[in-house]
Amino acid sequence: MHKSKQQIWLVLILSLLFIVVNSLLLYKQWFVLSLLPFALVIGMWVFFAPTKLFFALAFLVPLSIPLRRLVPDLAFDFWFPTEPILVFLLVMVILKSFKEGYFRKELMGEPVFLAMLFYLGWLLITVVTSQMPVVSIKYFFVRFWFIGVFFYLAYILFSQKFGNVRRFGLAYTVGLFCVALFSIIKQASRGLLDHKVAHGASAPFFIDHTSYGAALAFVIPLVIALALNESRRYLKVVLWGVALFFTFALVLSYSRAAWLSLLLGGGVWLLIRLKIKFRTLLVTLLVLVAAFFTFQDEIMWRLERNTTDSSGDLTEHVRSVINIKSDASNLERINRWDAALAMFKQRPFVGWGPGTYQFEYAPFQLSRNKTIISTNFGTGGNAHSEYLGLMAEAGIPAVIGFLLILVFILIKGFRLIQHGGIERAERNMVIACVVGLVTYIFHGFLNNFLDTDKIAAVYWGFMAIIVAIDHRVKFRDFQKGDELPKIEA
Repeated sequence: MHKSKQQIWLVLILSLLFIVVNSLLLYKQWFVLSLLPFALVIGMWVFFAPTKLFFALAFLVPLSIPLRRLVPDLAFDFWFPTEPILVFLLVMVILKSFKEGYFRKELMGEPVFLAMLFYLGWLLITVVTSQMPVVSIKYFFVRFWFIGVFFYLAYILFSQKFGNVRRFGLAYTVGLFCVALFSIIKQASRGLLDHKVAHGASAPFFIDHTSYGAALAFVIPLVIALALNESRRYLKVVLWGVALFFTFALVLSYSRAAWLSLLLGGGVWLLIRLKIKFRTLLVTLLVLVAAFFTFQDEIMWRLERNTTDSSGDLTEHVRSVINIKSDASNLERINRWDAALAMFKQRPFVGWGPGTYQFEYAPFQLSRNKTIISTNFGTGGNAHSEYLGLMAEAGIPAVIGFLLILVFILIKGFRLIQHGGIERAERNMVIACVVGLVTYIFHGFLNNFLDTDKIAAVYWGFMAIIVAIDHRVKFRDFQKGDELPKIEA
């Protein structure tokens, strides 16, 4: 009892000491010590409840903010508190794999996973040939821990228990709901229908309205699947309400690419309902691409006749999507794309190095492409395209690896949807993941956000859900045949 009192007094004294020291530091505008309680909580989660930490991470991803918001004078930056948690979880998984043989060997026969290894392997090669090795190695590690945690660790948890898929979806949904509510309240105070206010309404949680809109478009199909799978009536009503709220928030985000991506995702959902085969969809897509290149001169002439600029009027804002004559945002995208293609032509095989586009594209801008928002020193950011940016930074093999991941996961998703042995709840979730991924596959033509935790969490996480459900269905098929596969964990 005496020892217990001593421990209580020790905790009280240390707490008071921390409060006094931290108060003095806060007065001097030094915020680093304020992060210590968060670090201690994260540390406890890592060692005592790593599974719960993963779901806490899913909740925190939409709510993470750049560290420089807290400590402005830092020479470096990362998303806090999610990126430290990602590193902790990845290290834990690697150590556990070596110590306990935790590696899931069945993934070595999985085309999606093999394509990911090829993609990461080529990125690592291009780090060596990079113009800026320090930038590229950081870029590689960010992609590595995103895939390691949001795909590999997520796959382990999702394949162990289907309920973990629901937990992951709910955790991210609740976090994004907080951001959406915050954004709409901010917009309401400054002008709910003012598209300029919408651009920064989601800050500091999202860089701008485009990544915020992409996240909403990604998650709306997931929330609908959660509502369809929910057996409790009150929760079902709540989830449908959240889906409607997210749709309202998406409209108010004024992200044209996100609007179009969700419409395209809805079209894919309709084709799934009509039971159109993936092969037919692929052939149709190839025909459309061929038609575009065949009639590209006439298409470009028609597009150049559109002079509607982006505005607060929703109809005009939609029409401005195809304005490539006077809309500065669209013209700047073309400027970045042309610069990326010029960079690719100079180094088609290894590129200029992962993550280096924003530092290297300035000399590749053509004067005729520059807009009122262009900068001579190339300080405007990325390539505004996952595919062209990757071509410029890591060459054609990286793009092939990236596209193979998408092709394999979509084939698997469509086959699963049509599989007779899949359960209703699993099928709803696979449809949601396929539709969500389709929204970003389209969005990737116009923006690139996979270097942020906000989008990477659901992008790689949705793939993990599809692969895990595929594994569960195959396991049940073996059980029906009285032959069980060997599952190693």
